[in-house]
Amino acid sequence: MTHRWKVMVLAAAAGLLFASASPLTAAEKGVQPRVEKLDNGLELLLVERHDQPTVAGCLAFDVGSVNDPRGQSGIAHLFEHMLFKGSTIIGTTDYEAEKKLIEEQEKLRVRMNLEMDNMRVMKRHGKISDVLDPAQWTPEYTAMKKTFDALVEKQRPFVKNNELFNLYTTNGGAGLNAGTSEDFTIYFVQLPSNKLELFFWLESDRMANGIMREFYVERDNVREERRLRTDSTPTGKLDEAFEALFWQSHPYGVPVLGWASEVESITAQDVRDFYKIYYAPNNARLVLVGDFDSNKVVELAKQYFGRIPRGVTPPAPIITEEPKPIAERRLHGEADTNPSVSIRYHTVAMGHSDEAALDVLAQLLSGKTGRLYKRLVTKEEAAMGQPSASNGSRKYAGYFEINVTVKEGKTPEQVEQMVLEEIDKLREGEITDYEIQKVKNQVLASSVQRLRSNTGLMFQLAVYDLWYDWTYMNESPERMLQVTADDVRRMVKAYFDPKTRTVCIYRTKSGGTKDEDPELAAALASIPGDAQAMIKAQLAKIKESNDLEKLQRGITQMEVSLSTAGQVPDEQKKIANIMLQTMKSRLAELEAAKKESK
Repeated sequence: MTHRWKVMVLAAAAGLLFASASPLTAAEKGVQPRVEKLDNGLELLLVERHDQPTVAGCLAFDVGSVNDPRGQSGIAHLFEHMLFKGSTIIGTTDYEAEKKLIEEQEKLRVRMNLEMDNMRVMKRHGKISDVLDPAQWTPEYTAMKKTFDALVEKQRPFVKNNELFNLYTTNGGAGLNAGTSEDFTIYFVQLPSNKLELFFWLESDRMANGIMREFYVERDNVREERRLRTDSTPTGKLDEAFEALFWQSHPYGVPVLGWASEVESITAQDVRDFYKIYYAPNNARLVLVGDFDSNKVVELAKQYFGRIPRGVTPPAPIITEEPKPIAERRLHGEADTNPSVSIRYHTVAMGHSDEAALDVLAQLLSGKTGRLYKRLVTKEEAAMGQPSASNGSRKYAGYFEINVTVKEGKTPEQVEQMVLEEIDKLREGEITDYEIQKVKNQVLASSVQRLRSNTGLMFQLAVYDLWYDWTYMNESPERMLQVTADDVRRMVKAYFDPKTRTVCIYRTKSGGTKDEDPELAAALASIPGDAQAMIKAQLAKIKESNDLEKLQRGITQMEVSLSTAGQVPDEQKKIANIMLQTMKSRLAELEAAKKESK
């Protein structure tokens, strides 16, 4: 998924599609944040907007799954979970008493991990088949697990669940959440302006005093998250295999959630060591957009974050590069989904001089006026929804991907050939001035539109500054406006070598079913595969939710978002409406069940 889709899905999952928007004048073409750096290395990016008494704030860390140590994939994502469990101050009724129980659990876990290693040897020798199956555990491990569970129960009276969340929401906060990607981890929230000091207190406490409270319980929760997001989705495991096939050497090929066998081996001490390196102020950005006084904010930052020392151990650089493929790679899979084809090529990292031309190329191919739609939908009637093309430039590398959902009566191979023919036409054929100007008009419109939401602007500043530089959001539209037809042709010749492409074809599983909801299938058709999986997982969670209050809050926020001009991009409105209707249906089910029980 491109970084643009990642930010959208992250915001949607957090309920931030309904963030407040700020009016912009036609003259505004960019943003100029106030940039400050504290003595300990923490960088501040501050944008004042005084039209509404709210602030969107985040703390973004320059760490993601690419930084997971060898044998500990998923540790960045797992630690993201841990920072919601509180600190030595938040989330506990008596930390000193609780600390003794945590230490006792840790000592027992050392012994349990040694016995788990023994069971892994037994598995290699064929004596057992699954080290995670309680029925196959050794008597020693079973006894220790029983003792450990008793210690967890003994700790529970000292744990104040959701205290961080409650402190924010009782003070008017909304949308508290976090997300981990390959290249960043970000914690975010929206607050009333007069509660901004609360943000500085709570977030500096998380940075300085986070602890491994209920660590192994949370590790089990990550296993469940993997089940929902990957194992239980129609194409989750296949999408994961496609990533691993495309990125043969680069850590981008390792899933953000981690490989299951490695996540199970991560210890609380491993995560503490990770915390000390990557959650230091010199590895973070603090971004605020909204109604505040920058001078006062800088003083608050010094007061709360300035006391936290720089990290002692600098993060290790990412040195592994993806070698140029020497032959085409193909993945064929079957799933309970509509047939589809995805074609990928390796491209460039964010900020590269070729990125703008690749972005223009993606625009030329995409949308209802793009070449793929005209050929595959209008002319050939071979595709469902809108075929999409996207250039996914990330921090360390990038890719260009084309996704098409195949219409009944056509095969993925036929559609693939049509796509390749359209690419060949771009290699040497005519690219009209009209096509190029259409893209440039879209760039001009979106460069203003994307600045309207305080939350959206906050995300962009944080992510772009971590990946390249915050100025990218002002520079990238200008770069795209300079792209010529010759530049586009050069991109096709430089990057679209048949020997270097990776192709993924999904067919409907024999005896299985296609997507049951044709409306959902059509809405997802123009979305990259991994984004589809995340959206489906969110819909599955909504359908399983038993939280009436949370569902009602989500409905209200989504309705506000959809009714506010410019809040939800047109291409995302179908998905937003489906999520809204799913929440309403689940709420109605729960309310009906509640009445029957009375």
